[in-house]
Amino acid sequence: MSRTMKRWLLHSVSAVLLGTSCLFAFPALADHPWKDAAQAATVTADVPLQNVQLTDLAPHDSKSVVGLDLDGHPVLIDSTNQTHPFPLDATERAKIPLISALTAQDTSLWGLTTSPQAALVHLSAEGKLLGTVPLQGPLAAGSHLTAIQVHGNYAYLTDEGQAALVVVSLKDGKTQRFLPYDPSVTGRRPLIRNGRINNGPDNHPLTGGNVRFLALDAKGQWLFYMPACGPLYRIDSALLTDPAFTPVEQLDGIVEWRDTPSLGGITLSSDNTFYMSDITDGALLKFGSERNPLILVRDARLTNAGALTVSGDHEVSVLTSEDGKPHILRIALP
Repeated sequence: MSRTMKRWLLHSVSAVLLGTSCLFAFPALADHPWKDAAQAATVTADVPLQNVQLTDLAPHDSKSVVGLDLDGHPVLIDSTNQTHPFPLDATERAKIPLISALTAQDTSLWGLTTSPQAALVHLSAEGKLLGTVPLQGPLAAGSHLTAIQVHGNYAYLTDEGQAALVVVSLKDGKTQRFLPYDPSVTGRRPLIRNGRINNGPDNHPLTGGNVRFLALDAKGQWLFYMPACGPLYRIDSALLTDPAFTPVEQLDGIVEWRDTPSLGGITLSSDNTFYMSDITDGALLKFGSERNPLILVRDARLTNAGALTVSGDHEVSVLTSEDGKPHILRIALP
């Protein structure tokens, strides 16, 4: 297929989505301000956890979720908020390398490991190691890969250390870097927590890092990414996987999708609804198909929030830090 034809198809898809008022056809007009939902969400549980990172959380089954312990081992948090090694079988656990980022994809899990070699790790829903995909080529010096999403034949990574998006072919592990140090992948404004700007040792404001969060829509077409300080950007994944598109076309395809406060985490549900943990004011945010930016609940505990995920029918689970210890909040949605 010619480049012209592919460009025509890409524009045609966008036009169809616009005509059907799809969530992902255009950014929200004028970035309407966040406002309190007519009916608030409710925190139904706040349970301390042992040895759990705040950076990763993925749905498992029913109300169970999977996170990572401080060493990078997967850990199951069940519906009663008890933690268990994952998988339970010690022999199977020993086969899994230490993981630095985690995501759910269909009925399985994908992780990223950087030691002894950078690779993608594929786990079954039961935690059995299904395989690994070594990344072909070394990481850039100073790279810090922070997030992973998987769809079809590709995995998408964020490199916060050497600001870029990274695409990995699941067939052969070949990697490509995109948008290196583009303004959309660099942190360019202060990180604000609990209403206060975080300053570094030199007393200058810290941005919270470069691109850190990643989300992919249910069909694998739209890739969303952002630094912790915001805003949220969107690009068509075809621009990163189809070699017919040029770097200029990739830059043209970037859309600033939605301004956000500083965030501890972001997730996109199966019905393409965003949920975000707002650390600026301490809130759970929602941005869905109705294109209405909502504050579902305000809670001071969320100023130290991290990763979150949809963990059951009408429920979101959020990892937080309270008194220096990890907690999980279960939040019932209205």
